[in-house]
Amino acid sequence: MKQEILKKVKEQLAKDYNCSVEDFDNRNNLITNTDDKEILKILVFNGKAILSADECIKEWCNEKFSNGNGDWLFLYSNLRIIDKKLNEFGYEIENTHHYYLPYGIDDDIVNDLKWYNQDEIKQFKDDNRFDEAFAFDNNFPDVLAVAKIDERGNILGMAGASKDSDVMWQIGINVLEGAEEKGVAKTVVKALKNEILRRGKVPFYGTVESHIISQKVALASGFYPAFAEVKIRKI
Repeated sequence: MKQEILKKVKEQLAKDYNCSVEDFDNRNNLITNTDDKEILKILVFNGKAILSADECIKEWCNEKFSNGNGDWLFLYSNLRIIDKKLNEFGYEIENTHHYYLPYGIDDDIVNDLKWYNQDEIKQFKDDNRFDEAFAFDNNFPDVLAVAKIDERGNILGMAGASKDSDVMWQIGINVLEGAEEKGVAKTVVKALKNEILRRGKVPFYGTVESHIISQKVALASGFYPAFAEVKIRKI
């Protein structure tokens, strides 16, 4: 199943970064044309960097990053250079994330879980306890969630999935105060991951370099690190 998942992810990323699936078969960096919505998108996949750039910055990207090892592109020294260039056009780096993909479906714990469909998720809008589990973004709708509950029916933790594309659903997780370090995060993330796979979609999990706890949850839930991206925003 791991190879099937990778194939689907490469197909989606090829669409996102205006390249071909075959481009992922080598580690040569690639500069492509972006769409009209974004000035720059950056992906690192298996040591290969793909920069999808607007014409105003494409030549500069070619000069700076067409050569070299993509594994090291997100060093702060490189990000500082990119950010400074983006500033000239009124943009800046918002964040860098690395993402995890699942090996496949594995055994999960199904006791004391409560599931929520897309309509049922709406009850948690403006509930700050679940600000990571749900995005409430019309572009990436929250479509499925699962909660771990105690014997009184109280929620201990919640994992939610947003539909980031027709193929890939992203998982977010919140564990409530007092329920930390009890395996709640692993339980709900693994259960949600398995259910998404059963539905024929690809679950993926993202976090930042400094969030070690989140990284441990991904690894414990049957995910492995697969790719990284830089997100850009207008100043």
